[in-house]
Amino acid sequence: MISIPVSFLLAAVFLSLGIAALNWRSLPPVARGLFVWLFGLLTLEAALVGARFAFGVVELLTVQRVLPVWIAPSVYLAFVSLTVSGERTRQLVVLNFGAAAIVTVAMHLPVPVAGYVDGLIGASYAVYALALARLWSQGPDVFCQAPTNKSGLLRNLLGFSILIMLATLLIDAFVAYLFAQQSEVAAALAISLASLFFLVLAVGAAFGVLGARFGQSRAKVEESVGSDAQRAEIVDSARKVLVDQEFFRDPALTLTRLARRVGVPDRDLSRAVNAVEGVNVSQFVNLVRLAEAERLLVTTDEPVGRIQERAGFLTRSNFYREFQKAYGEAPGAYRKNAQSSL
Repeated sequence: MISIPVSFLLAAVFLSLGIAALNWRSLPPVARGLFVWLFGLLTLEAALVGARFAFGVVELLTVQRVLPVWIAPSVYLAFVSLTVSGERTRQLVVLNFGAAAIVTVAMHLPVPVAGYVDGLIGASYAVYALALARLWSQGPDVFCQAPTNKSGLLRNLLGFSILIMLATLLIDAFVAYLFAQQSEVAAALAISLASLFFLVLAVGAAFGVLGARFGQSRAKVEESVGSDAQRAEIVDSARKVLVDQEFFRDPALTLTRLARRVGVPDRDLSRAVNAVEGVNVSQFVNLVRLAEAERLLVTTDEPVGRIQERAGFLTRSNFYREFQKAYGEAPGAYRKNAQSSL
């Protein structure tokens, strides 16, 4: 039976992807942890399927049946964690895993309805497939917590995940039908072919992730040469992240977070900004914030305090000090002079 090697090979691929996710340092820690958790669940599920059909192990059938209810929200949480803040991610984890716990309990209720458990699993996959499709429709820029140079890869992986969930939904329904018809041999064959299909997709995803990691490592080697063009490209990418995504508005912005978003090591970003702009990263971010504050002062009638907040300055005193140093006047005086000259 081909399900014997394929299921375990699939488990090995998922395990490899989990290890790769664990070492993908450019991802935020919360997102990295969720991807590791997801691939851990997928590894366990594939191994249990293999054990059941290879060795007739049915003692863990309950665990195998429950796992999909946790896998579906885990896929969603892993990707959505790259689109929202860490605090919001933790809230979503509690909400979605709480729902998974409720469904798990519901699966064990003595409901005398044929296909009741399969219906709950199918509903879970359908709901999260729709949620992921909605996320995918927002484009690569939705991954605002990930490096900008990885947004395309992440969107492709998200698309793969949606296809896998839809395929799983259809395959599980077909297998459930075969078991209901007491066609266990046909069900085992269907699971074997499904495992082979998922193995091909998983290997493709693994090559995509490892290829991206290799490309990133090669880019780091090239960046270490430190040519003017490479440094200028890093600075341009940092400025694009700050301005286009309005990342400068975050008062808690750090070098590490900006470097992660740009997709380069902290040290490389710091050296590039210093070489190209002649300032450190904190000063570079402040220049972007000051440019936005200057624009708002000239083009709007918003209060100075509100402009300070929108530009990402934590305190009024720091904003006034930095603005006067850059433009030679206090914000209020600068606005008055600028608007009177229009």
